[in-house]
Amino acid sequence: MANGEPAEDRAFHQVLRAAVRRSGLGLERIRYRLAQQGHPLSMATLSLWQSGQRRPERRESLAALAALEGILAVPAGTLSSALGQPRYRGPGPNGQRRVPVEAMWPADPAIPALLRDVDAEDEFLVRLSQQDLVTLGPDGSERSMLVRLVLRATRSGVSTLPIAYASDQPEHSSLLVRPLRHCSVGTVEYLPRQGYLVASLEFDRELARGEVILVEYEVLNRSASGRSVRSERKLRFPVREYFAEVSFHPEAVPARCGWTFYGDEAAERGGELPVDSAHCVRLAVSNAKPGRYSVHWEW
Repeated sequence: MANGEPAEDRAFHQVLRAAVRRSGLGLERIRYRLAQQGHPLSMATLSLWQSGQRRPERRESLAALAALEGILAVPAGTLSSALGQPRYRGPGPNGQRRVPVEAMWPADPAIPALLRDVDAEDEFLVRLSQQDLVTLGPDGSERSMLVRLVLRATRSGVSTLPIAYASDQPEHSSLLVRPLRHCSVGTVEYLPRQGYLVASLEFDRELARGEVILVEYEVLNRSASGRSVRSERKLRFPVREYFAEVSFHPEAVPARCGWTFYGDEAAERGGELPVDSAHCVRLAVSNAKPGRYSVHWEW
């Protein structure tokens, strides 16, 4: 082994990096071969594994290790044995129900795969407040969504949060995530054909247990066109106070607006939303449970 160190005394990322170097394969080629064998990992994930910033812990990632060992031509168990004991992944905040990521995107398998690759620690963050501020342009297209989150850590060391955005006009989208307060952008995956963006936000510090942080970021659509008909928030975890505001341009005000909450894919409740004198509609929900909150309108 490199540097004369036995594999069992080296960290996973060191073993992986050495195996990749000896194989002579680039990460793109490795990613392609994994995908051929039914293990769709992103380039960002492989890079983070090599650097030690992330490690495979989810079931799908662990299943990919055996295939990765074959691709890199190392003995079976070389990578999996270097992982050591798995880190504890606790229940949802306050023991409350959380929705599996696959259930939130049942028709879009690319999103769950990307979110799993982020491998963030969002289950250790209690959502005290979430605000979604959506702005539409004069052509009725969604130009931006500003998101403001107040989070409390349930364990020490939490420093990342995954985010996802899907455009309802993918053919006219060019998405950019812009950090605004107490965060920076880590990894980003953008699928232009589907209009999907998944990113990892890095907090400006590691949180101590019980510490609260305000995080603010904005998703910009730099080439939006075509009238949007809804804005939807998928909540995997409970949120104590959820607020959504959609701001319409004075030249493009819809005829009517409403909202619907979908739990377990069934519409549970909803109603009409008035457009005020500022051309805005607003939705406020206390103790919002996991599910899909849709604000929709007709032109």
